[in-house]
Formats: sequence, C-alpha cells, structure tokens
Amino acid sequence: MKRILLTLSVLLAVMGAETGLLPALATPAQAADRAALPAVTPVISCEALGHVDLALAVGAAVHGQKAALLQTPKGKFCKVTGQIAPAISFEVDLPMEHWTQRFLLGGCGGLCGMTRVGVSNAGACVPALNGEFVMAGDDMGHTGPMMGLAQGEFGKDPQKRIDFAYRANHVTALAAKALTAAFYGQAPKYSYFVGCSDGGREALMEAQRFPEDFDGISAGAPAGLFTVQNSFYHAWNVRGNQRADGTSILLQSRVGVLHDAVIQHCDTLSGVKDGILEEPRTCHFDPAWVRCPAGQGDTSHCLTAEETQAALRLYEGAMDAAGHPYIIGGPLPGSELQWALPATEHGESMSNGIAASAVAYIIPAQVDEKAADLTRFRFDDASFARMNELAPLYNAENTNLRPFHKHGGRLILWHGLADQSISPLNTIAYYQGVQREMGAEQTDSFLKFYLLPGVGHCGNGEGFPQVDFLSPLMAWTETGITPAAIRTERTAQGSEPMGPPSGAHGKPPAGGQIHMAPMPSQPYARPNATATASRPVYPYPYIAQYGGAGDVNDARNYRPVKSPVPLPMTFTSHATPLIGPDNQKQYGSLNGKLVVDSAR
Repeated sequence: MKRILLTLSVLLAVMGAETGLLPALATPAQAADRAALPAVTPVISCEALGHVDLALAVGAAVHGQKAALLQTPKGKFCKVTGQIAPAISFEVDLPMEHWTQRFLLGGCGGLCGMTRVGVSNAGACVPALNGEFVMAGDDMGHTGPMMGLAQGEFGKDPQKRIDFAYRANHVTALAAKALTAAFYGQAPKYSYFVGCSDGGREALMEAQRFPEDFDGISAGAPAGLFTVQNSFYHAWNVRGNQRADGTSILLQSRVGVLHDAVIQHCDTLSGVKDGILEEPRTCHFDPAWVRCPAGQGDTSHCLTAEETQAALRLYEGAMDAAGHPYIIGGPLPGSELQWALPATEHGESMSNGIAASAVAYIIPAQVDEKAADLTRFRFDDASFARMNELAPLYNAENTNLRPFHKHGGRLILWHGLADQSISPLNTIAYYQGVQREMGAEQTDSFLKFYLLPGVGHCGNGEGFPQVDFLSPLMAWTETGITPAAIRTERTAQGSEPMGPPSGAHGKPPAGGQIHMAPMPSQPYARPNATATASRPVYPYPYIAQYGGAGDVNDARNYRPVKSPVPLPMTFTSHATPLIGPDNQKQYGSLNGKLVVDSAR
C-alpha cells in the first residue's frame, strides 16, 4: 500500500508539472524507498579471498592480488587489491559485517591515474553512509596525477588508451562481482555506477558498451564528447583569450564585473532575485552590458573593449575564421565566476594543461609531443578531423541505449548549469539524441535528466550543489519509484563534493580551478553538511519557481513550471554529428599500434 501511495504522489506531481495547478514533491526518495535486503555474512575468510582466481572472470591475468583487513569507522572491510593485465590497478572493499547485497563502482575524474574507492552525491543515502556496499575503484589503466602534461603520456601505449577509454571499469566490475560471489556465496542483488566529469563519461560508457554491468547509473557532467571537449573546447578557452603575443586578456580578477552584469540584466525565472539563473539559456549576453564607454579611464566596474570581445569569444566557443562553430556550446551566462582563467597575463589556466596533454598524447591517433604548444593548434576542419579520428574509441555519445533499457537499467543524467569545464549544452544534446533515437516516452521510462542552476563542474558555485542522487536512483532501480523532484541544498561550509563555493562574494576560484582535489578513499559516503537553504530540481525540461508564499530558502515552497526555451534545441556545430546511434568501435593493440577489432 505504501508503494502505491508513493507512486500516486509522483503521478500527481507530474500532473501538477503539466498543468501548473499542483505542486510537485520537493523531497528526495526516503530511506524506506529501497528494497529491504537482509545483511549477508562472508562464507570464507578475508585471507582466502586474496587467493581467489579472477583470471577467468575478467578474461586476463591478475597480478599482485592481496587481501587485508581494513578497519574503518563503519566497521571492518576486506580490502582486495591487484592489477589486471596489463596495468589496471584496482581495489575492492567488501564489508565483513553488514553487506546488504549491493555493489557500487565509483568513476574517476580528469585523466584518473589513481586508485580510489568512494562515492559522491550520496551524503543522505543510509546504506552508503553505513558502509553497506561492496565498493570498488580503479586507476583506468595507468598511474599519475589527474591533470598535467606528463599524465597524458599513457597515450603512447595503445592498450592503455583502450583501458582508459572503456575497458578498465568493465573488467574491474567483473573482478568485484567475482570477489563478491566468492566472499558471500552470492552475487550482488543490485549493482550501481556513480561518476562525474570523466567519471560521467565512464558512466555513460558502461550503459552504452556494457549494458549488463550495472542496474543503476548516475552520470554527472559527462565528458561524453571527449575528443572535442579536451581539444577544441579547452584549447579555445586558452587561445580565444589571448593576444597575438600570447598574453591573456580576461583575468580571474575581472570576471566578477561580467557576472554582476549578467545577473543584473537576466531574469532568474525562479521568482526570487537571488542571483541564480534558473534557466540561463534564456539569457543572451550583450557586450553593451559591460563595455566601458570610449575614453573612460576607470575600468574597475566595466570591461575594456578587448576584454569584452574576449568574453564574447569564450561564451560562443571554438569556431573557424568564418564563424562556423566546432563545439556544441561554450559556458552559459551565470557561470562566469567559475571560469578557469589565468590570474595574470603570463599565467596559465587549467584549460591549458588539459588541452596540451590531450592534443599531444591522448586524442590524436599519432602522438605529437610538439602539439603541447597550443600556439600550434589550428581551429580548422583538418584539425577537427584529426582530433576526432578516435571518436569511436573515446566518446560516450551512442544514443542507442536499448540494450541497457532491455536489461532493466535506470539512468540519472545531471549537469550543473554554471559548469565552466563542460558546457551543459553537450548533455542536453545527448539527451535529445537519446529521445530522437528511442522516442520520448521510452526514454522517460528509464532515463531522468536534471539541470542544477548555479552549480559548477561536479559541484561548487553559488547555487545549491549538495545533492543525493544515489537515493532516488536506488528507489527507482529497486522499487520502481520514478524520481520526480530532487532536493538540492546550499551549505555554510561549501558544496559537495568539491569544497568551498568558488564563486562566493564575487571572487573567482583561486588558480582558475576546474577539478578540485579528490575526496579521501573510503568505502562509504561522506555525510551531507548542514543545509542553510534548499531548492528542488525537476526532471528536464521543468524548472523551479517560487510559489509566492513561505520561506524562499525552503524547497517545499517551489513548484515546477516548464522551461520557456523552445524544444528541441537545434545544434549546428561540427561536433553535432558525433552524437548518434551505434557510433562506437572495439579496439585492440597489434604490433604496438591501435587497430579496430573487427572480430568483435
């Protein structure tokens, strides 16, 4: 009866969204809205788990496999580490005392290179907080820092390219499930993948290439157009903001002027004047908002003509000399305080490091170390073709999700609208592509898409970045309760999971950060911080609007209204054709070269 009532309330919420007459739910799935699974105890010792032969399960040799007892505040775990040939380091942490039959693999951001276990955007999920999951992580097949030019050198090895592109998480999932079956005498009842940024790309890659691996997937800010994103997008963020002599024009200290002007001229559409653009796609930047009058000496509250043009180029994104766009979209209005810009004219932004590493080592079919000098990068068709030769390897833009749907999989797709590192327009384009391929009704039956106003890349920002996506994903996967409104929060301490809000008080992020330091490795979720304000987010294309009564900082006082943006959006860039059905290939390494594996 409880499930029937909950389902009815969701139905009423949707009806309210359509008619504008009824308020939708403004709370996430509750703890009871998941399968009641009893705890299962191990049937063999932790020491014995270190000797379980994983080779058959993963289809490759496993080296250096070890098992050791891990003591944590959430109880004891059996920690198994090893390396799947040729070089995929993995860790699987299995609860000794209270495993409730679930498995979770966490995605890795940036270029990865480190083995961590953990989960983000799950700070209100009781099983995750209690350490009731078998949790796993891997380094994507190589070691090194998440960012930096040297990190990209794994691109010299064709097999490591394949492992990074799609193989590492798949074989890690196979290893974790084999260890789980051996340890507890049964397989996981439900398996989940959670990731953001490149972890979001990895999440979509699992749904597209390995639809049987996971039952529920949360993909945040996915770098699905990897070959375009890490070349043309980030290279333009550098070059589009430079003078002929290579010095930078628009600096971190100046984006506050730009942001203030945007907020002053654009309607928040939420009914609350809080500086958060609920639908930034309705805001169209006008250079006149910020350009200093001719001859004005004091530019502290306006931008020079040169700065204004640089800002316009960054909004518009990479294009050729004739103005034809290469990318689906640049950062949206309202994201300015998140922009990764240099602190000084001669400084470098994080976009420089991302693009230099990618175009030199990872994205092109042939490594070209001289390409790390971005002054050599050309925004032309020949360069675009070269950068996308391996799109069928790296990109997670296959819109045919029928096998995942057939498996019974559930997918939550989300993106911060103030994301400066990956434009949310990319994710909108992918979502529309799935709808076009599978039909809107079928898509809606297994995929829900959320846009978070004022939220930066995987967190941060002036919006409401603290959110638990795992609880509603579990409720949907395990009990069939379809996600409606999801509660997002702002905290005094900062955002989840990336730290203090980088746009607070009009100050840009120190160092022009895109990816923050990863959270500590641990086999349980970090609890949410105390919320100071909350707001609901609704499934796309609905936005939250204040109902006119009650505390504006309370999510319960908002209702869903349909976005005024005409749908579907039209995208006419060189990158648009890279989104479509069945556009991926299997690859192999032959005589030290990357080759298409036609046998698969």
